[in-house]
Amino acid sequence: MSEALIGYGYLGQAYHKVFPEAVVYDEPKELLIVNGEQQDFSIEVGRAAVNATDMGIIAVPTDFSEEGELDTSIVESVVDWLDTETILIKSALQPGTTDRLVESTGKNIAVSVEYIGEGTYYQPPEKYPHPRDPKMHQLLVVGGEEPARTKAAERLWEQMSPDIRIHLVTALEAELTKMAENTYGALKVTWANVLRDICDQYGANFIKVHQAWSEDGRVDPMHTRSVAHNRGWNSKCYNKDVTAFAQISGSMMLQGMVEDNQRHLDMNEEQKMVGERDKI
Repeated sequence: MSEALIGYGYLGQAYHKVFPEAVVYDEPKELLIVNGEQQDFSIEVGRAAVNATDMGIIAVPTDFSEEGELDTSIVESVVDWLDTETILIKSALQPGTTDRLVESTGKNIAVSVEYIGEGTYYQPPEKYPHPRDPKMHQLLVVGGEEPARTKAAERLWEQMSPDIRIHLVTALEAELTKMAENTYGALKVTWANVLRDICDQYGANFIKVHQAWSEDGRVDPMHTRSVAHNRGWNSKCYNKDVTAFAQISGSMMLQGMVEDNQRHLDMNEEQKMVGERDKI
């Protein structure tokens, strides 16, 4: 089976490690790689090379739109011209996108939850998904109708560890799982920063409280670090996915979480301004 990667940003480059022989195609970057060698760029030639493979893997951006949703227009434009036997979307999607695209195009489309990240901090690989190499992941979630989801899952499984846990779900369930994954991480960041607010209010040492609290076996301390000069979450994925999830949920808790996070980011800016004034 042969693959093509459409989009060569952080996500596309990560999956080039999984499929090093894949055709790589990125229109904005005017990039075309075939058989491991960069070619003279041409949209016509590039799309033909992609469509000559068995599975097209879409790894293009889905930014936050003015309507409060993930903007899936780039994904949809790629699906429109993509003609591979199987289409696998790795980009985060607004819930319901994959089913709508299957209905409107009749194409075999699967969607897979992505677990790489852009954090630069150390993450023990035996406990957490590797932030840059999907081959090292121990979890695979693929959604869609048959035969697309099983074909995509089997091809990914071939490149990953034989003992990974695989969840074959509906496309909608996969899309919601991705948004839930990012939102839960952001929720823990916000909780830790609110806890720090309370510690500061009472003059307590946050590190001591954090370490005592997180020693409980029922607590997962990942994403709960808070340091005075770097409050809240501010990442490419969280900023759009969490805000979109809060929007569709109508949850006061999630909306409040987004507002609390902005308050913590504002605190960072205030500290920077104070630091600049102190230098004068």
